[in-house]
Amino acid sequence: MLLTIALLLAFGTLNGYFYLERELQPPLMRIAQLKVKQIMTEAINKAITDQVASGAKLENLIEWKMDASGKVSGFMMNYNEHMRITAQTIQTVQHTLQESESFREGVPIGQALDSALLASFGPRVPIRFEPIGDAKVELSTRQKDAGINMILVEVYMRIHTELSVIIPFNAASQTVDTEIPISYLMVVGDVPMYYYDGKGKPVGDSAAAAPALTLPPPSGGADAGSGAGVAPPGNSADQTENDPGESP
Repeated sequence: MLLTIALLLAFGTLNGYFYLERELQPPLMRIAQLKVKQIMTEAINKAITDQVASGAKLENLIEWKMDASGKVSGFMMNYNEHMRITAQTIQTVQHTLQESESFREGVPIGQALDSALLASFGPRVPIRFEPIGDAKVELSTRQKDAGINMILVEVYMRIHTELSVIIPFNAASQTVDTEIPISYLMVVGDVPMYYYDGKGKPVGDSAAAAPALTLPPPSGGADAGSGAGVAPPGNSADQTENDPGESP
């Protein structure tokens, strides 16, 4: 009798274990992914804050090239400042990731039942994270039009990190790629003699000398779809009428 009860308890325990292992993995991994993104956001913000607080001269990241008349003809990244900010950011992010190893989060076992009523009940299953490898930091630039004769140059930082998410039933890696702008620079060029507005009309001091620009007509003319000159089937004016002598 006791042996039967023991076997039933063991069987029930194993079934419960496999059930929890199967049902808890999705909610645990979803929470783990959210926590990883939260940790990385804090790490990046701390890195940028430390750089600004330490007096990093972000405007020195770009070296401008001038032509003979003193106008901007191009730009390039300042290698020394680039490497200094990159190395400092990597150190700060790695330090924050190492501190996150002591982070603990728990998920109630009730979430395995997929019930809104029981989701917050039961013991909490622990989750922990470990960094994998080193963070990778890349500084880059991109340009966008900011007006007729202006270009906005954005210096941004791309940070790539990878963490290992560890739960009692599984472990998986989570990659986080984040971009954050750190500086904006406005480049103002020469004022154009004229330019065309959205209606094809020249605008500017020399608009009178601008060649005429004819915009193509919009798709579908005024008569498109009107059905002018087309009689519907069976109602044509020249349709042959029945002969009066014929029987209807």
